[in-house]
Amino acid sequence: MSALSRVVGLGMLLFVVAACRGAPAPTATPIPPTVTSAPTAAPTVSAALVTPTATLAPQVAVVTVGIDPAFEPFVFTQDGKLAGFDVDLLNAMAAEGDFEVAYVVAPFNEILDGLQRGKFDAAISAITVTEDRKALVDFTAPYFESGKAPVSFYNPGQGIAIRTDNATITGPESLVAGVRVGVKRGTTGAAFAAEQTTAEIVEYADSLEAIESLTAGELDAVIVDIPVIVDYIKRNPTAGIRVTGGPVTDEVYAIAVSKAKPAVLAALNAALAKVQESGAYDQIYNRWFGAP
Repeated sequence: MSALSRVVGLGMLLFVVAACRGAPAPTATPIPPTVTSAPTAAPTVSAALVTPTATLAPQVAVVTVGIDPAFEPFVFTQDGKLAGFDVDLLNAMAAEGDFEVAYVVAPFNEILDGLQRGKFDAAISAITVTEDRKALVDFTAPYFESGKAPVSFYNPGQGIAIRTDNATITGPESLVAGVRVGVKRGTTGAAFAAEQTTAEIVEYADSLEAIESLTAGELDAVIVDIPVIVDYIKRNPTAGIRVTGGPVTDEVYAIAVSKAKPAVLAALNAALAKVQESGAYDQIYNRWFGAP
């Protein structure tokens, strides 16, 4: 082999080694109050080991997630940290999928817009899948739907909360002019109240604030997610409120994902499937919605 050949061969060898190393995965900037931990570098796969028929889940290092901590028991703050069913589920998914989650707190009515503008990769906060929302963002497979709950009250649809001494409101048909109904801004409950009733609608930024206004006698009814109402009743048994009329909507919850992030969508779906198959989903579900 000539000297020139040896030099060319050495250069090609260095190029191949550099290509196989891979660049280090980005490191998430911790965003209070919660960031999950995961390896800082994504594993590389040698092209020589991948057969033409092999399918690999896209490797995602960090997922920035918009979240509204105003949907207890799905998302809320506890001791200055994010907590709830959605948080535990997404953290378990991050562990299974080998990626980090960087949470960004935002009002619910700004989350979908934030996804479209690239502020977040994904969003979770008991987000109902609707056709209008599907035109704006993508959704993972549902993670909360009817039939999973140990009791019928944990239907993911919207419900009507009233005070226990109210005998006049029995369902949506009772929400007429002169009746004050509280809703959380930007939700399917707010849309239902506006489109399906003639009641006076009072918007709130927080579901808890709306329910507390009901208990204080400032409202006649509240339309929010049934699990949110039931969780409040469990934690405040003397509050004097109840659900009436059953679910007024049929809904499922899923994680919203920016349409510009197909790799994130694939990674989240793969991680959700692993959590469900491993039994971790059932453990998290029972932790938040099992018998008291």
